[in-house]
Amino acid sequence: MSTPTETRKIPAPIYAAAGAGDLAYQQLRKLPAKVAELRGRVAELRPVVTETLAEAPRKVDVDKLRGAAMRNAQAVVVGAQAAQEKAQAVYADLVIRGERVVRSARSETADEIKVVAEVVEPETTRRSADAQLPTVPDKATKRARTSTAK
Repeated sequence: MSTPTETRKIPAPIYAAAGAGDLAYQQLRKLPAKVAELRGRVAELRPVVTETLAEAPRKVDVDKLRGAAMRNAQAVVVGAQAAQEKAQAVYADLVIRGERVVRSARSETADEIKVVAEVVEPETTRRSADAQLPTVPDKATKRARTSTAK
């Protein structure tokens, strides 16, 4: 696991949010294939589940359920620390991913600004050159001046 850079201007949570958005986008792109796969599994498992439920005893063993609940509770406590460590690693990875997303977005924006500047600059230069040219009065303006002077 690499550590995020410490000399960034944007706070790590913002990078993490950008990374989470990018990750969500990538996962959503895989969703249609996953849905098709799961539909096939449901069709495959439906007869097995139906048969198992038909054979299941109707009587509930409370002691057996209590023992299973205790084992599950202990497993949750033990797994909580591992989950916290994994969450910290995922967060750091999201920050790194977000930094890459922001960096690529900034470079794309800079490229777009450069293209716009190249398009706008000649037009602006032309306008400023036109503004510097001396104005030549047209014939109607000359006539108006001479008639008012008389």
